[in-house]
Amino acid sequence: MRISELAHKAGIRASAVRFYEKAGVLPVASRRSGQRHFTPDAERYLAVIGVARRAGFTIAEIRLLFDGFRTNTPASARWRSLAKKKYREIDILIGNLQGMQGLLRIGMRCRCLTLEECGGIALSRHNNR
Repeated sequence: MRISELAHKAGIRASAVRFYEKAGVLPVASRRSGQRHFTPDAERYLAVIGVARRAGFTIAEIRLLFDGFRTNTPASARWRSLAKKKYREIDILIGNLQGMQGLLRIGMRCRCLTLEECGGIALSRHNNR
């Protein structure tokens, strides 16, 4: 199928298909009369890529999913391995975001008249830890 048809079926832009192909996570299409022609499997690849992207995987991690394991490694083992690592990363990110929320709550209660005053308060809090 042509790139426009594949993109339409996958619900993405043709430029995204070209990007995934260039990034090495989508098999390279054959060319006929200068146009890309993808096999029906390309749609399945894009479905896996879409799920992985929504789960927060980077292109490099998606490349590992497809090509970073022995050929006979089942998909379930690939997902499990990468998902465990990503889950830990997200836990750290959530902790960082909660810390940011706490700082924003403090900022919303600020009664300082000048930024210098805020800086003095922040320094005294930091030094009293």
